[in-house]
Order: sequence, then structure tokens, then C-alpha cells
Amino acid sequence: MAWLKDKKLRPALWILGILFFVALARDVLSNGRPLYCKIRGEHFFPGLRSVWKDAALPYGHPVLDSIQQRFLWRHFDYDAAVFAPIPFSAGELPMSPDTTVLQAPPGSIHPTRTDKKYRHWLGTDVTGYDVAAGLVSGARIAVLTGAIAMGLAFALGLVLGAIAGFWGDDRLGISRGRLWLVLPGIPLAWFYGQALPLYFLGEKNLLYSLGSFAAIIALFWGLGALFQRFSILRHRVVIPADLIIMRMAEVFTSIPGLLAIIAFAAMLQGQTQTIWAMIALIGLFSWPGVALFVRAELLRVRALDYVTAARGIGLSEWQILFRHALPNALRPAYTIFAFGVASAILLEASLSFLGYGDQNLHGASWGSLLQNARRSPQLWWISLPPGLAICLTILALHSIGEALSERR
Repeated sequence: MAWLKDKKLRPALWILGILFFVALARDVLSNGRPLYCKIRGEHFFPGLRSVWKDAALPYGHPVLDSIQQRFLWRHFDYDAAVFAPIPFSAGELPMSPDTTVLQAPPGSIHPTRTDKKYRHWLGTDVTGYDVAAGLVSGARIAVLTGAIAMGLAFALGLVLGAIAGFWGDDRLGISRGRLWLVLPGIPLAWFYGQALPLYFLGEKNLLYSLGSFAAIIALFWGLGALFQRFSILRHRVVIPADLIIMRMAEVFTSIPGLLAIIAFAAMLQGQTQTIWAMIALIGLFSWPGVALFVRAELLRVRALDYVTAARGIGLSEWQILFRHALPNALRPAYTIFAFGVASAILLEASLSFLGYGDQNLHGASWGSLLQNARRSPQLWWISLPPGLAICLTILALHSIGEALSERR
């Protein structure tokens, strides 16, 4: 990891380090509820509660529930209270229903308080959301989107690219028993993948549907071993894996990712249009680049002498792939991962900017802040902070990706 000591990369690493710190410490840095408060001799930590629970859920304590229902977190007379440096929560209006605080410039103090600690450091947008709180919350959304979406794309592309590159069109075989069981199981898995979330959750959910589909296919695959006991079903059928996977990759790459995700987001409108659904869609449309890169590397690696020697000493194909071939093909793929994380962050910001992101994160992500800036373009403090954050994050990731591509 000598590239980590490269002086040219220090700014990029500092930017990513600050991004991760802000993402992890979001609830401590920005919170509309006190991190600690003392009321009538009782000690509470309502702000820290949002780390593991939804902040909108009732507390089960009459005083705290009354404060939350009446928007009095900053107006209640505590015996003692400690607020976050940014005493406002992202995506929540920092006011009571009878108070108006719109388009406050940077440095403005909340109109209902005279204490200077209740200051809008970066101002508010046209709907009253605190820009600094949205900037902090957007860091967590960016980290989640980049890491999870590209992690999903990397895992899917790694598996499909390895199968296509290592086995090609003439090396991968499957018994007739498993083939005859798995093929009819695909439509069943598709049906129950849609039906099970409706039955257990009462609504459609993309992540549960994908998990149910994969679990049912795995079940049919395991049951296929029972059919192999019959000699007529043991015959192996050659699968043109490279041809099938490459045609799938061509279909995905021929469709513009942003337009496809917008179409799916419109279909999910009012159902499962959450940040997790967006992350899943971004990951599903980002795997072809990883698959093509891994396939190209494995086409080279599988012809090397040490792979031939591994076959000569009797190692199975799966052992050769995971122990010898794939590790040598995986190292250059890290470059694709770095660029893919940047693309995923930019894609999520674009979706939120266009209004197809998670509506529950309105004012709590960089893209949604930029969307609010369209209504008042003259208010520079709304668009500049999230735009600068996106720019610096993308530049830092691209710098790391270029450094990885230059080193073998």
C-alpha cells in the first residue's frame, strides 16, 4: 500500500477521511434534539437515541413526547442541556408551526431564540431546512450510496465476469437434473419474489423481492442434487456462459443508466421509493463495467502456466478460480471500484436533484439541497456548499482511481 504515502494523494485522502468522519458522526454534529438534557431531576439522551431508532417514534415518556409533538426542543426550559454544534436536524423544519424562518442567510440566529448557539451557520433554503444540517446528512447518504451500491455492483460483476472469463463457452457444464429443475424454478422464484414481501410486509419492497428470488433459486439448485442420483439426469450440458453474460452486459450498457433508474423510480413511486431501493437500482445497473474488466483479466490469467500446473496436480476448477486465478485478476479491478463509487454518488445526487430520490430525505441529501436551490438561484449559500461537496468528493475518488490504475 505504498500508494497511500504518495504526497499527491494526500488531499484526496484527507477529503475522504473528513467525509467518512462526518458520515459516522452525523447525529453528534447535527441534531435538532439535545444530545443530553436534564428535566426535573431526570437525565435523558434524546439526540443520541436517533443513532439506533427513528427519531420520529414516541419516547414513552410524557414530557419528551410533549416536547416532540409541540416542536419545543429548542424552546423548552431544561435544567441542563447539551446540543450538537449544528442544533438542527436535516430534513426537519427548524421551527414550530407558527414560526416562519425561510431563506435565512448564513450566520443568522434562529428567530425564536436570542442565544447565539442556535445559529444557521450556512443559512436555510427556500423551505426552511438548515443547509449545514443537510450538508452533514448528505455525507452519510453519499457514503452509503457509494459503498453499498458499488459493493453490490462489484460482487455481481465479479461473479458474472469470473464465470464468463474463466469458463468461457465450452468449459462450464451443469447436470440435466439441475438444469431441468432450475429453469422452471425461475418463473416461480419471480412470482414468489413479488408475492412474499406483499404477504409479510403488506407492501412491495425491492430488496426483499431480490432476496426472496435469490433464496428460491438457491433452493431449487440444492434440490437439483437429488435428481442427479438418476443416471439419465447425470449427463452434463455445456452452458455458453461467456455468450450469455456478455449479451446481458451489452443490454445493460446499451440502456442509459440514469434514464433506466428514473423509469424504475417512477414505477416505484409511492411504494418502495426509498434510499435503499435507489441504491439497489444503482448497483444493478453498474455491474457490467466490473464484469467486463474481470472477464478480460481472467481470459489472460487462465492461459498462464501456473493455472495449467494447478490443473495438472488435480485441483478442481473452483479451487483454481478462487485460490489462484481470481486473486490475480482482482487487483486491477480495484480501479473500477474507485471510479464506480464516484459514479454512484453522482448518480444518486442527480436522481435527488431531478426529484426521483427518497422523498423522506428531502433537504437531507446533497441532491435535494440542489433541487431546492433551483427555486431561488440567487441564494448562493443553498447551492454552493452541496455542489462543492459533490465536486471535491468526485475529484478525490477519481484521483485515487487514477493512482490505482498507474500502479501494477
